[in-house]
Amino acid sequence: MAFILSWGTSSCLSVIQNRACNTAGATPRAVHSALQSNGRGLWRCARSTPALLRANRFRAQPFSPSASPKFPFSSRLFATAATGSGKVAVVTGASRGIGRAIALALGEAGCHVVVNYSASEAAATAVVQSIKRAGGEAMAFKADVRQPEQVDALFTAALERLGRVDVVVNNAGITRDTLMLRMRPEQWQEVIDLNLTGVFLCSQAAAKVMLKQRSGRIINIASVVGQIGNAGQANYAAAKGGVLALTRSNAREFAPRGVTVNAVAPGFIATEMTENLPQEQIQKTIPLGRLGEAREVAGLVRFLALDEAAAYITGHTFNVDGGIAIGAGN
Repeated sequence: MAFILSWGTSSCLSVIQNRACNTAGATPRAVHSALQSNGRGLWRCARSTPALLRANRFRAQPFSPSASPKFPFSSRLFATAATGSGKVAVVTGASRGIGRAIALALGEAGCHVVVNYSASEAAATAVVQSIKRAGGEAMAFKADVRQPEQVDALFTAALERLGRVDVVVNNAGITRDTLMLRMRPEQWQEVIDLNLTGVFLCSQAAAKVMLKQRSGRIINIASVVGQIGNAGQANYAAAKGGVLALTRSNAREFAPRGVTVNAVAPGFIATEMTENLPQEQIQKTIPLGRLGEAREVAGLVRFLALDEAAAYITGHTFNVDGGIAIGAGN
């Protein structure tokens, strides 16, 4: 359940004084005054808010659009929030971990989900059954997204059975971690082939469908490692950094036809991929002090894939990382 502070906190905003003026007519004194007033006001609010919360002067209340008649737009916004009714979503690497959570989230939102897997048929079937138990529709399809002909078969099957493709989540990925000096060429190539070339091939196949439809949303699952690097993951960092660049390029290329492309960069998420890592050591590097959960990544993907409020967002990367990459560029 989401929470907001009571409307009394709007008093914090009142300290921000407006010193706006035309650029040509701005005087040094006016600019200095605006900076001083706004800076001091925001600093005082930020400094006082924790104390006010501890004193219970501002009570956290369940958020409800209907509870705020002053802002009728919020009711319209949340009334149209993420619904996937009638939409078709293809999720690669959807049999476990983050991919599984994304497939479940989209299925629960009303999408017909194509659960892609490469080897884990039983796990993919279980995801399909979970979506159906939740009232959604799903089908499993085996395809190695490193292989162009198998990617073509995946999208052909989705079109033949379901008639369209509205959402593609490029999630399939692997790690082959080792120090740079010890990394064998095949360890490098394995990760590049799946984590980067696989995204390219699926994005290309998706674009052929979506550009004709003049609609569609592509979400690429990248990683904070592609932004800040990580010792022992040169191959993974290079692949995920490539995904971020590919996201921006495709967003520019596909935008004229109404297709959006965005990336989500998870940090350390509690999945099979991270279960053997030194948990306590990692948590010390994360400002929020814990690993993330797959459902937290899935919630952001669901927003980008289905919400009307995300229709004007393209070419951007959104971090779900507990703050580990604060200040890093996209």
